[in-house]
Amino acid sequence: MLCTGCGMTDGMTETEVRDGHAQVHISLKGQEYLTRSEAPDEERISDVSILVFDSNGDAEFRQWLHDDGRGGGYPAEGLTVSLASGRTYTLCACVNFGYMVQADTFEELCSMRHHLAYPDEYREGIPMFACMEDVCISEDCRICLEPVRLMAKISLRIDRSRLSEDVDMQVAHARIGNCPKSVQLGGHSRVTDGSGCFDAGFSLDDGQCQPLNTTVYDRTSGEVSLYMLENMQGEFAAHDIEDCEKVLDEDDPRAGTCSYIELGIDYMSDEHYSYGGCLIYRFLLGESAEDLNIERNCHYRITITPEDDGLADSGWRVDKDALLPVGVPGLKGHPASYIRGDIGDTVHIWCEVNPLFAPFDVGLDYLEADRETGIYEYDIDEDGYGATLTLTGPGTGLIYMEAGPPVNDAALFVIEVNQP
Repeated sequence: MLCTGCGMTDGMTETEVRDGHAQVHISLKGQEYLTRSEAPDEERISDVSILVFDSNGDAEFRQWLHDDGRGGGYPAEGLTVSLASGRTYTLCACVNFGYMVQADTFEELCSMRHHLAYPDEYREGIPMFACMEDVCISEDCRICLEPVRLMAKISLRIDRSRLSEDVDMQVAHARIGNCPKSVQLGGHSRVTDGSGCFDAGFSLDDGQCQPLNTTVYDRTSGEVSLYMLENMQGEFAAHDIEDCEKVLDEDDPRAGTCSYIELGIDYMSDEHYSYGGCLIYRFLLGESAEDLNIERNCHYRITITPEDDGLADSGWRVDKDALLPVGVPGLKGHPASYIRGDIGDTVHIWCEVNPLFAPFDVGLDYLEADRETGIYEYDIDEDGYGATLTLTGPGTGLIYMEAGPPVNDAALFVIEVNQP
């Protein structure tokens, strides 16, 4: 039990205390962060529900502090509540919920779940909860509640120092799989079935993943962070402690409730490349090989260290379905290198290139030069490997299409229109 005896607050009289009530000023630790910043901020506080429960656990006071609609935020200095002197109370704060939290009892509040509409619904502040139980109020005092974030922060980086020199792995997306939709305020919170998870969890795409593709030191990348609500799934009892990789069988019910990280990677090496999809890396979260818990208010730092070709694992952990073998590099022009036609004819020319990740130039400068001389009009193929020509005037056109490494080859097309 915590008994407060902090002395009189400014402006309060001894008469108020003698009447059997004390004036209790409630604020939040870190109130200097009560701002209206537009950027996502881990310290930001946008609104607060203050709830006070008596010794029986019944609600005695509720108030929502929020934006007043005039750009002034809400009272950062907190509020003052009149409570019976000599009695015991429990004081709580629900932060950044976006609504007034209603609970008739402390037990009801603790069993409540806060729901997110979408995985990254934290731009107005990360949801937090503060609770101070069994506070004995003896006189006027100030009480500062310390909010605890209901989300965990997961920071990722990649150490490419053990990869073979021919391997290039660029992260296209990072996301949380089995990302919880809600969190219980009191005690530990966990997802009980797949319906409690977002279909697509918190994600970073494209430029948001650029730090993972930028070397900071010794082939180690920069860092990105993802956020998720607490998900305490317990110990991985069936796991062999000597095997450092955690994997769940497909028929294990926890496969739909245990949270994990998924990285989508654009992959290229001398032997394989990803085309039309990504190499997928997945790994279950938790502090150790046996642990599946993601705890509120914790920061998990993970360094991913692929080795050799980066493809040693298979199945769920490393999904290689999108990988294609490089094969023998080559380029072949179609339908022929010399084409003769009449005005009004349509001609389709294109190149067959292997591997598809090789840089390719469809010869746009050549096509444009011939168009300007009036020999033909053209449309580039949707895949960028050819063009359809509509012959419009007499003359001879020349088109040069080429592919870069590892192909390093070219095709020359000569187009002759209405020439004897």
